[in-house]
This record gives sequence, structure tokens and C-alpha cells, in this order.
Amino acid sequence: MKHLIPYFAILLVLIYAFYNAALRKEQQTEKHEKMTEQYREHTKEHPMLHVQEELGRIHTPEYAKAYIVSVIDHGSRQFDFPGGEMEGGFVSPKDAPKVACYVLSLSDQKCKEPYPKDGAMFYTSVCGGCHGDDGKGLGGTYPDLTRKPLLGIEKRETFLKSLLPHYRTN
Repeated sequence: MKHLIPYFAILLVLIYAFYNAALRKEQQTEKHEKMTEQYREHTKEHPMLHVQEELGRIHTPEYAKAYIVSVIDHGSRQFDFPGGEMEGGFVSPKDAPKVACYVLSLSDQKCKEPYPKDGAMFYTSVCGGCHGDDGKGLGGTYPDLTRKPLLGIEKRETFLKSLLPHYRTN
């Protein structure tokens, strides 16, 4: 019986890990749904103005930085890269802007404030394994972070432009 205890311990740890992963995914889904509902309510109040305002700043480094921070914090499930989807939270919310500024530097863009030296260290140790130290995405396995605009921003711009005819006719 004593020789079975380590196996039970391993089984217990695995059950806890699967439970914790499922709980985390559920919490992220609930948070996303709440944010989506808040966004819907916000855009109901002033839809055309909101769309035009966002399109006006979509190609700025500030917009790109905010987008990158959002992906770092919340993950991204909008693309079908061979490497799979990205979960958020690998870098603390405090350090995410540092990494975002470093990512912008990979495509010769700059943040208003220069990225701290540890931004490159965070990127290399957390992001570089998938995106490569050069940010090019390891031959298409993961998104190319040197692309201008970033793929997610391009997709957002296409979506926003698709809304304009709808608002003009109403």
C-alpha cells in the first residue's frame, strides 16, 4: 500500500491542475463576456463617433502598444497559427507595457517613453521562445511581431471599416 502513495499524490496533483485550468478558462471567458457587453453598451451610445475615432488612431504607436498589452494580459484566440492560441498572463500587468515597447522597437516603432532595459529581457525569456528573438514568428508558426501593422490591428481595422457603411445608412 505504501508504494501506491506517490501515484495517488501524482494523480491528485493532476486532478487539481486540470480543475484549476478549467476554472481559469471559465473566469477568463466570464471576464471577456463582461468586457464585450460593456463595449456593446458603450458603442450604442455613440457608435459612429467611436468607430471614426478608433480608425483615426489605429496606426499610432500608442494604439499598437495598447493592443500588445491587451494580448499579453488576456491572450489571443483570433488566429489559427500552427503554434496554437496564446494564453494571457505570462508577464505581469506591471511588466506588460515594457514588453510592448520592446516589441514595437522590433518594427522600428517607438513608445513615447523608451522601453526599460528589462523589457528586452522579459521579451526574450517569455515571448522569444515562440516569436523568436527577432520577433518574426519562427517561420510562420507564430505571428510575426515585426509586421506593420500587426495582424490583429489589421483585422480590427478591416472590421471597423466594415461598420462604416452600416452607420452611414442609419
